[in-house]
Amino acid sequence: MIGYVILFGLLLGACYWIINPLLQEDVRRYGFTQKPEDILQALKNKKNGAYATIRELEFDLSMGKLDEEDFQILKRQYTQEAVGYMKEMDKLESLQATFSKSVDTVFEEKIEQGVAEIRNHESTARKYIYCTSCGEKARVERRFCAACGANLDKHRKNYLQEEN
Repeated sequence: MIGYVILFGLLLGACYWIINPLLQEDVRRYGFTQKPEDILQALKNKKNGAYATIRELEFDLSMGKLDEEDFQILKRQYTQEAVGYMKEMDKLESLQATFSKSVDTVFEEKIEQGVAEIRNHESTARKYIYCTSCGEKARVERRFCAACGANLDKHRKNYLQEEN
């Protein structure tokens, strides 16, 4: 009789162990959509934890529980950890700033980039002259036409005078 009770208890435990994950919220579904503020706070906590560990190491060194060589190794390790957390925090904050811009601001920036590209293209487009003998386009720096061999010095001087 006691054997049946133990077997029944084990059976109930196994059923609970199998069915329990199905009754819980799916952590994977919500795990990757954390708020940036929560992630930032977690990184701050980790950074503060690394600094607290460094302070404990300094205390242990002053109490004689830790020798200097081990202290330097551990301090370097936890300092690198804290710096890594700060870099991640900076990256996250810059991403937040990027995504917090209004749509109008983003469109205005894109328009300004387009205007700047057009202006830049216009300034580079005028760096060519045309040969009067054959009509071939040549760079201002050239002295002779690559197609017909005509002298381009006169055209270049005219171009430079127009530019000034």
